[in-house]
Amino acid sequence: MAAEECRKQLCQSMSQIGARTNAADRVLILSGGVDTCAILAAAMETNVAFAAAITVITSEDSPDRPFAAAAAAEHTLPHHIVFMTTGDLVERHLPACVNILKTFDGMTLRNSLVVAAAMQKASELGFKHAIVGDGADELLGGYSFMWKAKDAAEWKEKRDSMVSKWSFATSDLAAAHGLTSHSPYMEPDFVAWAIASAQMENCIGVRQIQLELDGERIEHETGKIVLREAFATLSSWRRKDPIEVGSGATVIGHDDFWAQLIPDAAFDDEKRDAAARGFQIKNKEHLANFRAFEHAFGRDGVKHPKARTVGQGCLGCCFELPLGEMFCHVCGAYPAQKTGA
Repeated sequence: MAAEECRKQLCQSMSQIGARTNAADRVLILSGGVDTCAILAAAMETNVAFAAAITVITSEDSPDRPFAAAAAAEHTLPHHIVFMTTGDLVERHLPACVNILKTFDGMTLRNSLVVAAAMQKASELGFKHAIVGDGADELLGGYSFMWKAKDAAEWKEKRDSMVSKWSFATSDLAAAHGLTSHSPYMEPDFVAWAIASAQMENCIGVRQIQLELDGERIEHETGKIVLREAFATLSSWRRKDPIEVGSGATVIGHDDFWAQLIPDAAFDDEKRDAAARGFQIKNKEHLANFRAFEHAFGRDGVKHPKARTVGQGCLGCCFELPLGEMFCHVCGAYPAQKTGA
């Protein structure tokens, strides 16, 4: 019952997006995951066509590659695979992502590098509207930390709180490349339905999940069950992989990746200097991001729109932090709030 309603709501969302955009201007940013493959299925049901799909990978072994290629082929969709090494991703997109998103948080930037590469390709191909899967994980329990709630009331409270404060880098990255992004999961009617009807009992559970296309399925706790059951796609029971994992960009977060660019001695010196100025640098990736951050916003981030006072605000960077906010969007610190704040 819930799955059928989810299907209906996603189809309605696609119809709404289709009504305000032209088919020739629409491109799907296709990871080959549960969310974007459900979008393809809903689009087919509602006769909302895409001119093409774009997938960004960093190697032939990137998990997204076989799923995305198979999904595009199934729907006879022109498929542009953007192959970029992780080094190219960093060189071409890190400075702009830091500047656009005003952050030096590693997790945010690893995912955003991939999105930026997709948006750049979409812009080069002349598209105006990028369709994405933002919001499904937040609404339907896609993240593993949402699977451990003690009861349905706690789960709903945390989910609703997260949705009330959600923000996505996608729209800013799309706009920077002259595009408008749209997610059917963020259409107001879909959000209202999910808040009212998507609950812990129909979103979280143990199911047979696959890691590889046509691979063996193993029983594993998972989320988004209501969406997985709503559409029978080749990715309905694929494991949840963040953008950085599916694309292969995760290695950017490892110190080994930066070994030639940031020697240990330089890292230690710059980390110590940053700490003296109120910045807590976690690893070499964080330092590389911080270098780009200071290049964009000046030493100590003096040109950043948020206020900063050493000894106050976020524990990791001293930029202002709303009372009760535990995650810092500037540096990525968590928990970022000082005790007693």
